[in-house]
Amino acid sequence: MARIDVKYNNLSSGKNALLFLPPFIATKEIYINQYKVLDEHGIPYIAIDYPGIGNSENPPKEDLNISEMVNIIYENIKGLPFKKVIPLGTSMGGYVMLEFWRQYKYMVAGMVFCNTRAQALDEEGKKKRLGDIEKVRENKEKYVKEFFANLVSEETKRKRAGIQDFIDRIISHGSVEGIVAEIYTIATRPDYTGILKDIDVPVLVIAGGKDRVVPLDVMEGMAKSIKDSVFVVFDESGHLSAIEEPEEFNNVLLSFLKDRDLI
Repeated sequence: MARIDVKYNNLSSGKNALLFLPPFIATKEIYINQYKVLDEHGIPYIAIDYPGIGNSENPPKEDLNISEMVNIIYENIKGLPFKKVIPLGTSMGGYVMLEFWRQYKYMVAGMVFCNTRAQALDEEGKKKRLGDIEKVRENKEKYVKEFFANLVSEETKRKRAGIQDFIDRIISHGSVEGIVAEIYTIATRPDYTGILKDIDVPVLVIAGGKDRVVPLDVMEGMAKSIKDSVFVVFDESGHLSAIEEPEEFNNVLLSFLKDRDLI
């Protein structure tokens, strides 16, 4: 089993812990603004880097499916002291959350979906995504830079000087093997829309009003399919709400956790 880099703080066997799951290619430092606030409040959290990202070991194989990805995460966190986890995932992190729920729902106290969807790719989308593997092998740096060039909104670029520099830092620590494995995981994921109705824990669904990757109606439909969900839209955010409007994001997150007695 691959060893992945795990960061944690404030853990206790009697308390729930947030489990931060990054988007495609990004390291766990994408959530640095969230860690600061959680530390101020003494709230337990765990954050991971996927195989081949940051200081994590390379994946055991490049055709890593999402079930195997989740098993790696589970094996690396199962020995930590926490009551249950509250997974928080952005984009790809949301797909991982849904598979984590499918396999280990007894460990989940709540969920926070950010800028993600439950649907699988259609055959055309799958073929296109798998085609990215050759692009990564040919020129990893060029592929990564182009992929992240327009994920945040124009409003964010105007309001947050240096946001692209920050993004460039958190996406520059992936090996070819790690990125290829993530592409395969994303491309071959199953459709999870059928399990949304079975989620029986409190859920927060966060969407970006300017998200060009996951349309607003897709995330709203996801929220409506979950029994106990809160749907929040950050009007000026694109696909990375946690770093585009971090103060508002943190306020919504803390309110959700407290209102639902998750912490």
